[in-house]
Amino acid sequence: MARPRLSYLSEEDRRFIHEQTVFVLEEVGVGYNTPAAIDLVEEAGAEVDREHLRAKLPWELIERCLATCPRQVLLAGRGPASDVVLGDGSLTFCSDGTGTYLYDDETGVRSEGTAADLRRVMRLLDALPEVDYAWPSLSARDLHPLTAGLEIEAISLACFSRHLQDEVREPAHVGPLLEILEAVAGGSLWDRPIFSTVNCTIAPLQHEREMTEATMELVKSGVPVLILPMPLAGTTAPLTVLGTCIVNMAELLSAVVLFQLAQPGCALISGVGAAAADMRTGGYLCGAPEVGLMNVICIEMSRYYGLPVTGSAVTSDAKASDPQAGAEGMLTGLAGALAGVDSLIAVGLLDGAESVSLAKVVLDCDVVGMIERFVRDEPVDATRALTADIAAVGVGGHFLARRSTRQFRRAGEFWQPRVLQRRPFESCGGRSLVREAADRARELLESHEVPPLAEDAVQAIDAVIAGYASQVGAPAGRVPWREAL
Repeated sequence: MARPRLSYLSEEDRRFIHEQTVFVLEEVGVGYNTPAAIDLVEEAGAEVDREHLRAKLPWELIERCLATCPRQVLLAGRGPASDVVLGDGSLTFCSDGTGTYLYDDETGVRSEGTAADLRRVMRLLDALPEVDYAWPSLSARDLHPLTAGLEIEAISLACFSRHLQDEVREPAHVGPLLEILEAVAGGSLWDRPIFSTVNCTIAPLQHEREMTEATMELVKSGVPVLILPMPLAGTTAPLTVLGTCIVNMAELLSAVVLFQLAQPGCALISGVGAAAADMRTGGYLCGAPEVGLMNVICIEMSRYYGLPVTGSAVTSDAKASDPQAGAEGMLTGLAGALAGVDSLIAVGLLDGAESVSLAKVVLDCDVVGMIERFVRDEPVDATRALTADIAAVGVGGHFLARRSTRQFRRAGEFWQPRVLQRRPFESCGGRSLVREAADRARELLESHEVPPLAEDAVQAIDAVIAGYASQVGAPAGRVPWREAL
């Protein structure tokens, strides 16, 4: 069985990166920024500075915590048919998350995302089989800030029927969110983890207090965690690919220690959010070739530590769905896939992950399809060599009428695009690819029906959000998430 693979680091290189990462954790340390974390790591043997809420982590402690991490992580959908398992050898894809703007592919105008926009985006993602699970791609800015965190999850759960992954930024949201999730799952998240949380560390070498405290509570209820460091080379990380990767891995391992101490055996996923800073503006660059290299290094190091890993790819710095978006997306996506990543955050965003484009969502699914085909396992044996057919056709013959041609065509030997243009020149009628992708998005939104939530789950969500709104003093009345039904 053959599969394309990229091996970038030698064994000596991996040992060097490991030694430098351990040096940072043992000698420099990390800022956990919450007494709850300091209590845990001190009891486990770390050297702590309580005044500054920092800790230095010995390798023995890190190694002990790595040993309790599961090698496979279930990301459950509403039903078993849409379950995803990271670490089982498959390659899966997730939508990119929390863009600020919705980009209009026809006018070139972008506007702040709304709850209605979020519904459209999540319904489109649900209609696309290439999206295995989703991080809500748009932040709804018209929701009340006190309840938006819960309403965004409710909207997404109603409009997307597969596994949902998102940040939980406030400890106060943990209790009501767990009530919502358990109502939709129909039981404990230990059995069916239909939601996973994204825990973003704060470069360099820090943890954000509220998100960290929320995650420490979520792991106790069976919620898997994607640990996603996001150091930027040149600003919050050194201006080298390697130095940025060491910051990424140090932050990652510091989070592994904390969450394994909070809940031994909890499901953790190594995330690669390392990117480059635009040195003229300080902006976030996610489509640069150096980002592909950062992903390759951190993916290989995650495997060195035995962790399932999610990379960042296909998102672009382009300002529209254009050749730049395609080139950057394919470069970073193929780099991560060839490095052996388990999953890629890959669909929908452009302009440094600030804007969602519906056309790009559709086009990215073709990019994802090409990547999946390229790295697919292929037998190297007589069933594929077809030397008997070659002999039967002989010199100057033709293979079109052979049974094997029909069989392999139907079996998907050659990948077929959904929107990329392969038709004759005359049949395209001068239409742009972006226009065709935007039209495809509209067609899917008009025709696709998301499997509805159970009525008792809807009522439970209503009660939870209304109760939380009353508790925090948010306006009573209409519950905007209901419009998703």
